[in-house]
Amino acid sequence: MKEQRLVIGPQGSLAGIIQFIATAIIGLVVFVYFIPLDFIVLKLIPGSLIYLVVLGHLSLLGDNFPFAPPGGSWTPEKSRFTTGLGMAAIWIVLSAIITLIMLFVFPKWPMSPLYLWFGVIAFALTLLYGINWNGWPFKGRIHPWAMMTTSAAIVLTLASVVWVLFTNLDGTPFADTPMNHHGPLNVQWLTGYLVWAIAWFFIFSPVFTTQGWPFTGLGHPGAALAQTIVAFLLAYVCWTGSLAWGLSPSFSFGAVASSIITWALLYSWHLGFLGITKYTHATRAVLAFVLIGVMATAWIGIMNVALEPAAARVASAKLPADINILTVYFNLCILAPVMIAHNAFGLRWPLSLPAPPGTPPPDQSV
Repeated sequence: MKEQRLVIGPQGSLAGIIQFIATAIIGLVVFVYFIPLDFIVLKLIPGSLIYLVVLGHLSLLGDNFPFAPPGGSWTPEKSRFTTGLGMAAIWIVLSAIITLIMLFVFPKWPMSPLYLWFGVIAFALTLLYGINWNGWPFKGRIHPWAMMTTSAAIVLTLASVVWVLFTNLDGTPFADTPMNHHGPLNVQWLTGYLVWAIAWFFIFSPVFTTQGWPFTGLGHPGAALAQTIVAFLLAYVCWTGSLAWGLSPSFSFGAVASSIITWALLYSWHLGFLGITKYTHATRAVLAFVLIGVMATAWIGIMNVALEPAAARVASAKLPADINILTVYFNLCILAPVMIAHNAFGLRWPLSLPAPPGTPPPDQSV
């Protein structure tokens, strides 16, 4: 049991707080002061959607096979550090292979917002299928990587259908190219809408925020279908409503929606519903929803201060971004994936072991 003697710090939610503070501070320092902003805006932001899609497939649908639990070979006698390194290596290699294929084989796009626009579609479908639908009807019936391959085929097929039949590139530098399919939905509008949809996926998911309430009585996949319909409807209301109220598009999806997503994840999993675990079912769900709204609001204020130096340099360099775009990138492409990978792949090494997502269950008070 050598591994257990290496644990640093407290158990449970306190370990999650330490994990969050360390990740946020290190991530902000590196992001604001050490990575060239032109590289972030023009290369890293669009390219990051590929590694987010791969992370979703590995952790949600592939059950962290072959090294980490629940599908991998890790046991308490094995090193969490090497387990995390092994999973991270798979994540990096798969992301690199897919990026190279898209750059040089098919569809041969230059690194550009095309990857961001298509990637958001694929990422939203990955989360919807992996979290709300839990890989239905295949997951648990086939090998984890067979599940991952199946889900990738489903997600990429649906994303390609949406891209070809429903999107247009009007108003972008690609408007007059063959890549513009002249569909009914502008890709920039669709991007904001799908980020809002992801926020509602996390709100209604079986493991985050409301832990599936109020749809749990519908069973599976009935609850998943209801969550999908309601999430898409509420996303439309939030996206179009915020624009009608005069909010800037980047603030609506970049600051507000991405902060909701971030805190739905962090509060429900990494902080383990801190402070409200004595409540169950609807009471816990409503309290979690309210608290996530409060934390997301506070977080937007923190990001406005922490990212202001980077935003000022972006503005002076006339790069196509603002502080809200930097916020969504930091939230969803740095903070959230690092926290997810640290829990799912590295089992929160060297801190105490994390609880599985959805803990405690909605019918259990602690």
